[in-house]
Amino acid sequence: MMPVFAWAQGKVVALDPRGAVMATAVAKTKIEKMQKNPEYAAAKAKLEGLAADIKALQATFQKDGMTWSEEKRAESEKKMQSMGADYQFQGKKLQAEQQAVVQEVMQELAPKLDVVIKQLIEAENIALIVDANAIIAVKPEANITAKVTELLNKAK
Repeated sequence: MMPVFAWAQGKVVALDPRGAVMATAVAKTKIEKMQKNPEYAAAKAKLEGLAADIKALQATFQKDGMTWSEEKRAESEKKMQSMGADYQFQGKKLQAEQQAVVQEVMQELAPKLDVVIKQLIEAENIALIVDANAIIAVKPEANITAKVTELLNKAK
């Protein structure tokens, strides 16, 4: 069997489309805006506080738990479970906000990304673009992600 790329009449390059889009100035601005949002900042601070509280409670439990009564040990375990559930909830909430921003940026820049990719295919005689996240190794000069980001930043 011939290798998959043997038929390609031109260059084979790698591209991380999401990485290219999320490295643009537009994406960075939107992410920065999200991070400065008071609700997001409060949720992130709460998540970090919960993580610290859980860690402290676990350390105390490991250090002193053997000397505690069954009741106190059960109470501490219940508290850790409750804090863990709250931590997961807060984490999912932050992740959902981040996903929403990523989705918004991807939708906004998708038409420009298509145009930039088509321009590069023509200008650089590219026969095949593979997802950079789906390959094991690529020479840096064959990865066009940074070039696509640069062109997206210049696109009107």
